[in-house]
Order: sequence, then structure tokens, then C-alpha cells
Amino acid sequence: MTAPRLYYLDDIPTPYRLGVQRRIARAWPGAFKIAYCAGSEPGREWTHDFEGLDTEVLPGRQFRPSRQVNPFSFKFNPAVLSSLKAFRPDVVVLSGYVHPTVHLAAHWCRRNGAAYGIASESSAANSSSSGLRYEAKRLIAGPLVRGMSFGLPVGMRAADYLRRLGPTDAPMFLFPNTPDTSLVAAQAERMAQPGAREALLAELGIPAGAPIILFVGRMIDAKRPLDLLQAFQRLGGAGADAVVVFVGDGPLTGELKDAAAGDQRVIFTGWLSSPAQVAALMAVSTVMVLPSQHETWGAVVNEAMAAGTPVIASDRVGSAVELIESGVNGVIFSVGEVDELARAIGALLADEAARVRMGEAALVTALSRGEAFATSNFLAAVQHGLEHKARKPTVG
Repeated sequence: MTAPRLYYLDDIPTPYRLGVQRRIARAWPGAFKIAYCAGSEPGREWTHDFEGLDTEVLPGRQFRPSRQVNPFSFKFNPAVLSSLKAFRPDVVVLSGYVHPTVHLAAHWCRRNGAAYGIASESSAANSSSSGLRYEAKRLIAGPLVRGMSFGLPVGMRAADYLRRLGPTDAPMFLFPNTPDTSLVAAQAERMAQPGAREALLAELGIPAGAPIILFVGRMIDAKRPLDLLQAFQRLGGAGADAVVVFVGDGPLTGELKDAAAGDQRVIFTGWLSSPAQVAALMAVSTVMVLPSQHETWGAVVNEAMAAGTPVIASDRVGSAVELIESGVNGVIFSVGEVDELARAIGALLADEAARVRMGEAALVTALSRGEAFATSNFLAAVQHGLEHKARKPTVG
């Protein structure tokens, strides 16, 4: 019997998917190909290691609506049809349901008897769930969702959204975005060695004894980094000994630096090129904050939790909603509520026992929902797709 052929149509290559995709490639018994709709998009460019993967960047176009809040671009790649024809997959995983490219791929699957599933990040917390915009989305995406054999949502809320969008009763297999949590945890153990923390902070120009409030991400409106700075400034005496460290860059960097007004407790590192260095900094931080207005997932939450560091995140951060139990392994606050954010930060700075307890619980959560979990669910989903395909007659 010929080994099954698996085709993964992804949006763009991202660091938090490559590890899982590499695990899938090792575990899948047949040919496994990843096709990307684009090599990158504005505001989302990384350096990648594709070793062990069969990848292809499809030629095509991308466009971003002028009022788009998050840095997401629609992709149109007619070449996906020739790519699928050449590879001849038995089962296909599609990244989302909005790109014209995925609709072309689904059409190919229906005509050629290949089952397909949809990997999705959207939920009611970050996407419209009523009104004209939602109805237009259902009109366009509904048939695509109803035709899928399985869903690969990042979490339970994304699964509920996908079910409603069809509607569909296709089985859902949770497929969270996740970094290599074991590597992050290993960096945390390394930073516990004598002198390691001091050396890292000296290298980055961070005072060795100060509690660290960390932000990691692009300095853009969707991430709301100014909310963190304002919350820090409202801490008063509770934050007198602390520093807030912004790792990243973007259009708001200048405004943030102006708002900091020369406060030596506010540190800007720019982008740190080494993922190991970022993981190490997460491990030595007191708390990481992600105040985003729009964040379909937010893999930095997984990373910080895997480093044993509590996270304070807004209720618009997909990973926080799925991974954080507020008060147990982190804190969730209402997006845009700066005073609420300041109180949450101040409470953690003041209560070392709570920080330790939350950090330990965060580590357990991150490891249980890491790469092994995502890989296992992905493989179970595509196996279901193969069985589903075997029961359906070929069309066309």
C-alpha cells in the first residue's frame, strides 16, 4: 500500500510553527510538503531554518486592507493548483478560510477526492461574531468550512467559532501555536546557574537587582505597548525598584521613548536576534505583559510560561484565554484598562509567594500544551481525514 501524502498550505513561515512542522515531518509515514502563500508579510519577517522540511513558497500576491488592525495580509496564489497537481496529496491542511488561495486549494481537493481540514486561530474574542461583517464572512467561508473533514483550531474558543461559522459537526483537534517549550524550559534552568542571570542582565544593560516587567513584540497599535508604559508609570512606590523592558521595534518606538521622558527605569533593547537570549530574559523576568488589542494567539505567552514566568495579558490575547487561569498561572485583564493592568502588576510585584506559585503552574501548563501535544493532535486529525476520504467517492 502506498504511504499517504500530506500537503500543508500555510500562510507564512513562523518560528512558532516550524518546530511542530519538523516533528510532523519526522512522524508522518509518507511524503509531507509545506507550501507557504508568502515568504513573509509587512511587519512579520523572521530568519528560518527549514532543515528537515520539504517547503515551497508559492508565487502570488498579497494585500492588506487599509483599516486592518493586525499585520495580516490576504494571499492570492493561483500557482497552488499546479503545486497540488504535482504533489498529488491524499489529505490537505489549509491555513484559515479567508485567503483566496485556500478556496482554490479546497476546490482542487473536492475535484480530486482529497480530504482537507482547516487550521484556524480566530475566535469571538478577536473576530466579528455578529452583524453584517460576520454574515459576509459566513457567506464566503461557510461552504469551505462545511466541506472540511476536520478542524485544527488553536483552542476551544476557536473551535466554537469554527463550528458556528460553517456550521459544521466535523471533529475538532486542538492545534495551539507553540514554540519548542522544552528548549525554553532548558534556558530557564541554565539561567538558574550561579552568575548566569547577572551576566545576561549586564549584557543587556539591565540593573541586576531590579524586578523586571517584560514586553516582547512589535511596537504597533495592535499590541498596545503604551498601555504597559502608562500602567508602569501609575505604579508609584510599588514600582520604584522595578524596570520595564521593551524587546522589539516598530512604528511606536519613538512615541514610547518620548513618553518615557528619560526615565532610566524604562529600557529598550530593540530586537534580540537570538531566541535563546529572549527565552533567557523571560526566565529572569518577574512578569511578562502582553496588553494587545488584537492577538489571535501570541506565542510569547507560551514561551514566558515555559520559562516559569507568570504572564499578565489582555482578554483579547488568544493564547492567554486558552492557557491562563487568572490568579492561578497568570492574570487576564480587560483590554485598554490601564488602571486594572497597573493593579495586576503591582500585586505581583508585592507578593513573591504568588509569583512563585503562578510561575510553577504556568510551566506545567505550557509543557502540557507544547509541541508534543500539538503534533499528536495534528497527526490524529489528518489520520481522521484519510479515513474520511476513504469513505467518500472521488468527485470529478
